[in-house]
Amino acid sequence: YECGHWYARALSSYGLIQGLTGVRYDAVAKTLYIDSRLGDDFRSFLATALGFGTVGLKAGKPFVDMKAGTLDVEHVYVSGVEKKL
Repeated sequence: YECGHWYARALSSYGLIQGLTGVRYDAVAKTLYIDSRLGDDFRSFLATALGFGTVGLKAGKPFVDMKAGTLDVEHVYVSGVEKKL
């Protein structure tokens, strides 16, 4: 059991994604955070309670591309600075 029983190994991958991209979503505050270690151009998977898709930066500008469901975002912070989506 590399990382524990059942779901632990699969869920440990989410920790790696968040650590590398700094992408996290606060559903209560409706805030998306991006603090990337990958530079100004990247795309990352994001799954929430209401849907899934990709988020990232393109030329330093944040984007969200939901494949299913919705993501209610009122604020976006890139490396601690609020940006427009």
